[in-house]
Amino acid sequence: MTEMDQLLSKKVADRYLKREVLGEGTYGVVYKAIDTKTGQTVAIKKIRLGKQKEGVNFTALREIKLLKELKDPNIIELIDAFPHKGNLHLVFEFMETDLEAVIRDRNIVSSS
Repeated sequence: MTEMDQLLSKKVADRYLKREVLGEGTYGVVYKAIDTKTGQTVAIKKIRLGKQKEGVNFTALREIKLLKELKDPNIIELIDAFPHKGNLHLVFEFMETDLEAVIRDRNIVSSS
């Protein structure tokens, strides 16, 4: 097992098992993971918080609260949100594709 495999295979908050990196950006990394309680495949967005003293800002907390309350078949569900090892983790339902691919595919999105 490589060092990267060891890093990806660890459990997050004793519930989620990371499987692979889906993407990486300025503020964090998105992982494909398994919810060990339900067996559901999820996407975990790990957001680097920066300085510990600052914590999560009010705007981010408000957005998380709104996302958790939104229930619509056209919106990716925010399943869970929690701090872990100085980072904020957002757990979303997993999609096989990304928004860019959906927008490019004219069979999925129409202009009507």
